[in-house]
Amino acid sequence: MFTRYDIMVIVGLLAVALLALGVIKYGAGVVDTVVVQVDGKEAVQAPLADDKRFSVEGPLGKTEVEIRDRRVRVTDSPCARKICVHTGWIDKPYQTIICVPNRVVIRLTGKGDNNQIDGITG
Repeated sequence: MFTRYDIMVIVGLLAVALLALGVIKYGAGVVDTVVVQVDGKEAVQAPLADDKRFSVEGPLGKTEVEIRDRRVRVTDSPCARKICVHTGWIDKPYQTIICVPNRVVIRLTGKGDNNQIDGITG
């Protein structure tokens, strides 16, 4: 049988879990920019609000990118396995699409994103 303290611990853990979920879901900021890097250099920075299609040139060829409905995806890439294409749409802060063979990285940034290190491992 549960004691009063067991119930207090369970309720406390549930409260902490719900608070953490809220911070993760709503506290990460607003996504408003798509940043595309090729070979480590920024190639395109575009607002997420504008629907458009564009391509970036990587070592293997052109990677086609589409922005629509405040989401972004890779529609075509010259890489063999096309993992970047199969990633599909991204729309959350800090999500990325990476095409390693073509050296293309697509990431979402937004308000409050200051690109500072949030942790260090040793």
